[in-house]
Amino acid sequence: MEISLIEQKIKEIFLTVFPDEDSSVLTMNKQQSEFENWDSFAHLRLVSEIEKQFDLRLDIDEVMNINSPNDFLNLVNKKKK
Repeated sequence: MEISLIEQKIKEIFLTVFPDEDSSVLTMNKQQSEFENWDSFAHLRLVSEIEKQFDLRLDIDEVMNINSPNDFLNLVNKKKK
């Protein structure tokens, strides 16, 4: 899967989990602290959706330090190789 397609899917997942986000200004570098509702429940939803969309299993150690959409992108790219 092409990186731009992976990035687009990750953005779509973030917009699903955070519907109040403006799609035109959502960047891959936006940090967890900049999302108003990124709590532990939202984190679990993100992980679950990423696993489902990309047919992956993510380890707890891998997802504990994810703080941005870009972190998910890097992890998916690493797992897909």
